[in-house]
Amino acid sequence: MTMENETGMDSNMETNGVEASSSLEIGAHDNSNTTPMKRQRLGKSRTASSYPRKRALRACQICRTRKTKCNNEKPMCGCCQSLGAQCVYDEVNDLSTFDPASQIILERLDQVLQKLDEKEVESAGTIHRISQTLENLRSEQVSLTTTAQESVTPSLASTWQALSTMGENVESEKDRKLQLDENMLTPSARTSPDAVLDWPVFESCYVTGFITRELFDQNFIDDSRTDKSEHDISQSSAFINEEAVPQLVEVFLTRVHIKSPILDPNIAREFGFKIAHEGLRWDAPSCLVLIMCALGCISQPFGDLNSCNPSDSWVKTSRAVLGGRDLSLGTAYFTAARKRIGLLTPGVIATQCIFLCGVYEMYMIHPVKAWTFFANASSNFFMYLKCEESHFKKDTSITKSSDTQRVEASLYWSCYKSMCELRTEVPLSPSLLSQIDYAHPLPEPPTNFPSGTSSNTSKTTFAKSSIVSDPQREESELAFETLQEKAWFFYLSDIIISRLGTRVLLNLYDNDFRSWNAHNLLYMIKAADEFERQLNEWRISLPDQIQFNDGIKTNHELQFTMQARVMEVETWLYRPFLYYMIHQSSEEIPERVRQLAQKSIDSSIHWILHRHVRHRHHGSWFVGRLILSSAISILAAVKAKMRLDSLDDWKEIMQEAISVMDFWADESPDFAVGSVVLQKLSQLVDISND
Repeated sequence: MTMENETGMDSNMETNGVEASSSLEIGAHDNSNTTPMKRQRLGKSRTASSYPRKRALRACQICRTRKTKCNNEKPMCGCCQSLGAQCVYDEVNDLSTFDPASQIILERLDQVLQKLDEKEVESAGTIHRISQTLENLRSEQVSLTTTAQESVTPSLASTWQALSTMGENVESEKDRKLQLDENMLTPSARTSPDAVLDWPVFESCYVTGFITRELFDQNFIDDSRTDKSEHDISQSSAFINEEAVPQLVEVFLTRVHIKSPILDPNIAREFGFKIAHEGLRWDAPSCLVLIMCALGCISQPFGDLNSCNPSDSWVKTSRAVLGGRDLSLGTAYFTAARKRIGLLTPGVIATQCIFLCGVYEMYMIHPVKAWTFFANASSNFFMYLKCEESHFKKDTSITKSSDTQRVEASLYWSCYKSMCELRTEVPLSPSLLSQIDYAHPLPEPPTNFPSGTSSNTSKTTFAKSSIVSDPQREESELAFETLQEKAWFFYLSDIIISRLGTRVLLNLYDNDFRSWNAHNLLYMIKAADEFERQLNEWRISLPDQIQFNDGIKTNHELQFTMQARVMEVETWLYRPFLYYMIHQSSEEIPERVRQLAQKSIDSSIHWILHRHVRHRHHGSWFVGRLILSSAISILAAVKAKMRLDSLDDWKEIMQEAISVMDFWADESPDFAVGSVVLQKLSQLVDISND
């Protein structure tokens, strides 16, 4: 059909619409012949038994504030439902204007509300039992390690329930005092290096967003370099080896999937073996396999972190150290997958493909490109859930299997969480998934793990793979059931700590640093004490498989990552008190604030000296950004002449942070700019302190 025909059809439809509208209006006027009758009826007086006319229903508080029309639906109006806000109506105390029937109804409603309040008081007692619940969880995990006959499934299921209960109880204990994370709408870019660089102590040395804007400049420049991208696409198919697909899928499952289990491992293997025998196609399974292979190429074994020697490692760039050949091979598979992205229809596999493309870009230290994929995955999954909801309403006999529900819940949380994490560093819009009242607080882990056959197949495949290094081959000797079980422990705990981090941001970073003043200090201290308590309870609840010791650097990636997540939340929690101590006179600083500010300095130093890992993973960019913001906060403390023993070696600490920036500078331009900023600020601070 030509464009002219389409335009003509649109104009005809618009004309018909106008005519139809006009006919309705004419019909309305034709029915107005009884106007004299209506005027006569309006003149009639009301009988004595009539009750007084009551005013129109009042809008809820949100609609009155926004000055929007309220449909007065109860318990939540349409506007509040679309915004995901709490809908509150003003109480009506004067019931004299209501007819007797309405008064009786209101009386009955009051009785119902009274009973609900009594139930709420009873449920509040469960909060005091959380410690016992967590202790029971610990006992179950000890029993798991000491009793060989105990099955894996019941332990994991009970852990899931305990973690779910903890997530609900922790957030309900201070409902009236602290903001909750109902929609996880975290404040945007309030913890970024630019946010610290804007502190008054630096006297506006740099414009707002000086570091982060390089990320957007890079993507604008890359978009104009069509000659290079076309050459890469034309050469990409030459590297793809379909026979190596099953091996790469296994590498993906062991190195990437365990940290974000958004698909069924058995189905992934089936797709991989099918492509190895039948070849690639232009369908969703081929697209999914290609992006899994791309991640299998660029992912690295975690190795022994304690054996790393920083003095030898930072002299090289990340691409030189981490292997250019594997990165090129990963690019070939990724390019082939992107060719198929546009052919996908909204659904689970399409969302998995797009989300994993975002994970790939995070591995490549391209956060803005990754956000584009995460946003598309969220939009795709949002549309899928809407269509699914409509379909299930038409046919209520349809039920979803537990495997389908698990994959959908994992996709929801992975997409949502990934966008929330990026928003902490970059000023970007929230996910569409925030508009969905999702029914599952946590994904439910599998009831049955793969059999021993799958485990043996996994070992054989790893042994044949030339990509797998010796440390990873040793890890692959573990039963796949144990590895997947540990992965689910990690995944569920990671969601809980992410939500706890969101609460910290909502309560302490909802406004910028100007809110960290004497007027809000008492609230800040109470919030810090409460979140410290919640962090401690969360640590106690961790299963033994992913437990860690704060003073010991672990060699297992999942435990190392979990330890880093806790430190990240602690860094966010304590930084406002460092700001307060820097910008207030020393006579006005309470002792508790000094303690929290010292914790901020300690966590920042720890990030720089002990978290500089030469490991390419989903969170590599976040680690670099947190090291950069930590270094800037230390410079702020030194510039303010804070007397702390831990700051005596601040120059050596800055050199370590600069070396981290230089290591990743070729990957992400904000690290290159960050290195320059740290060097210049170090010089200025050194001069000002002389």
